[in-house]
Amino acid sequence: MAQSPVVIVTGGVAGIGAAIVDRLLRENARIVVIDLVEEPLKQRQATVGGDRFQYVVGDVSNDEINSKAVDIAIATWGVIDAVALNAGIMSHIRWIGDMRSTDVTRIFNINVVAHISMLSAAIPHLKKSKGRDIFTSSDAGEQLRWKAWGAYGASKVAVNFFVQALTLEEPDITAIALYPEIVNTPLVNKIIKGEFPGMTADELQEYIGYLRPKLVEPHQPGSVIAKLALTASNDLRGAIAFWNDDRFS
Repeated sequence: MAQSPVVIVTGGVAGIGAAIVDRLLRENARIVVIDLVEEPLKQRQATVGGDRFQYVVGDVSNDEINSKAVDIAIATWGVIDAVALNAGIMSHIRWIGDMRSTDVTRIFNINVVAHISMLSAAIPHLKKSKGRDIFTSSDAGEQLRWKAWGAYGASKVAVNFFVQALTLEEPDITAIALYPEIVNTPLVNKIIKGEFPGMTADELQEYIGYLRPKLVEPHQPGSVIAKLALTASNDLRGAIAFWNDDRFS
């Protein structure tokens, strides 16, 4: 009988990340989760058991944290079949003239550098398993529609380019970037309520009108990401598309 797959998930406590973990556990996967918040991870492990769920508490842009997650997966189960690179932030939304270098550094550290840090540790094992890397990206990296979103959008452009680079460099690894659209989270609800800096009242109302029809629940893209981490075929490598793309069904 085949062993259940082993998946590392970054940012797996809330929102899309929690939905990814939920689906993976339903599919009998074994998981290592990285997140900053320990208590939900501890509770999850107590419920599921350490034979199926391990975790690391720390910053995903830290090489040591990512290496620790990889080491735990290999020491516990001997293989890594997939990595779901979900950790990200949508903050520091400011006009360029109001930004500081620390704002841009923070966005890129979490949205970009963290992914590369994890991949550098995981790639040797993913090559052995002919595994999968599923990136949570955003169509904000394709077209800038709103003022103040430059740094966030640029970070997602970088994510998409790294997916393409990984596809060229590691043909045996299936790298995919998925756009979750607008996910129903506390931050998005804050925007809908008009409580968001960096945009004028008129811009905010226009943005809210754009958001509402696209609003999805975390489990919708989360379930697709989990499914791709477990079953995506190599002919999908390099795909960059919305979560409900026909190729992912």
